[in-house]
Amino acid sequence: MMQDRNSPPSPPGVLDTELTTLDDIEEIIDLDDSIENTNDSSSDNESDSTAEVKDDAVCVFRGHESKYTVFCCSLSKDSKLAATGDENDMAYIWNANTGECIFNTGTSHNDSVIFAQFNYNDKYIATADMRGKINLWRISDKSCVWQTTLTSDITWVQWHHSTDVLIAGVVTGEVYMVKTRKNDFLKVFAQGTGDRSETGIILPDGKRAAIGYGSGTIYVLDLKSNTVLSTTPHDQTRLRGHASGVIAIDCHMDNNLLISISLQSQTILSTAHNGKVICILQDLNKNGANSNTNNNVEAAAFCKDPTFPAAATGTIINNTEGKLYIWDISKQILRHEIKHDGGITKLVWTKTAILLTAGLDGKIRCFDARAGQYLRSFSGHRSALYDLCLSSDEKKALSVSDDSTARIFDISLVH
Repeated sequence: MMQDRNSPPSPPGVLDTELTTLDDIEEIIDLDDSIENTNDSSSDNESDSTAEVKDDAVCVFRGHESKYTVFCCSLSKDSKLAATGDENDMAYIWNANTGECIFNTGTSHNDSVIFAQFNYNDKYIATADMRGKINLWRISDKSCVWQTTLTSDITWVQWHHSTDVLIAGVVTGEVYMVKTRKNDFLKVFAQGTGDRSETGIILPDGKRAAIGYGSGTIYVLDLKSNTVLSTTPHDQTRLRGHASGVIAIDCHMDNNLLISISLQSQTILSTAHNGKVICILQDLNKNGANSNTNNNVEAAAFCKDPTFPAAATGTIINNTEGKLYIWDISKQILRHEIKHDGGITKLVWTKTAILLTAGLDGKIRCFDARAGQYLRSFSGHRSALYDLCLSSDEKKALSVSDDSTARIFDISLVH
């Protein structure tokens, strides 16, 4: 099980001096464009859109209607099926080996599909659109067996790890626990102030969820008793909490340590059991409007390797540039800072210290986070990547893009 020894020590308080300085950085790595094997000019949009792109994909799904962005993706546990959802109110379930469409959701959604994911045993797939509609599909006979519409627009959805329960957050602040196929609604938490539920994650123990809100507040909820277990309040001073909306959150495998990022580019470590802020890992917008450089944090995740106590965050500076930060969470310092061609929209760890990033330039990049070393990239998409996931055996990576396609890459030789 998860080892508590990987948790960083908790200092007595959070001070401005705890922010990472340049002295704490072990290494800054600049990815040379030549290593990417590309001569495309990122400043010439017309040239980029028409240039020949090397395609490393082993399977391409082109079933989504052209000119519509594909927002979300997932792979079944056995890696045989893929699911993708798009801007054109459609989700598709298709063969991950051949790219053949098995079925789609037809006219059942009336807004962009932002969630299409298999349940814990691959018997069902849930699809959800921005307007609040959730459908449950039985894969064996390709039928919709259950559906509901929440009271407000959906911002995020997640399956429970081991049961047919969905957790969903909406713009008015409510978080719902939906027991699918039973029409048994359980409103987990209704804040009552209209504070938008921006993001959430079910903790590894399956008993609690951490929710990030538009105000910058983080709540940890008990899913059984529907009670708030801890609160990390927002803080406009930026010293003891987020000053703006929490846009991503992850939980360490110890079931307690949380990493969260916000709209104003703060990265914070806190604890689930009492809501205490351990440290402000980074504040890229400390000076607010006085900052001359945009560097917006978009993604954060803990490493899954218990021998490597690390986390990663990814940023977007502009369409052609971002940064990848590797954090030593035991020492609460920056281990590696890596310049990244194309802003980072998502990052995914393997079970080792290998990390994959999804870029605005349409490429997947692989890094050895322990060494701070770039390994290789996977090309094929012609536009920005919106989602990225790995197969359970970590031999395949599935990505979706603004170019209306989904692509599967063989990553078995990377790690």
